[in-house]
Amino acid sequence: MKQCKRLEQILKRKSGATSMEIIAAIKTVSPHSRMTELKNKGWVINRVPVRGRNYGRYYGVPPLTCAQVVRGH
Repeated sequence: MKQCKRLEQILKRKSGATSMEIIAAIKTVSPHSRMTELKNKGWVINRVPVRGRNYGRYYGVPPLTCAQVVRGH
């Protein structure tokens, strides 16, 4: 499976993912580059700081498809 497809699945999870989780799951040393690729495809990716830590969890929302726009979702 391509790195971006796997990253899409990870970011859609209810629990999101940290940078280290992304690195381990998609076997890349540049997870932020993959997230930038998704942003360029229309994804909305948010970083939520983890309380008491220096890192955050990332959550992603995929772009609307044509069918969703027509149905009004």
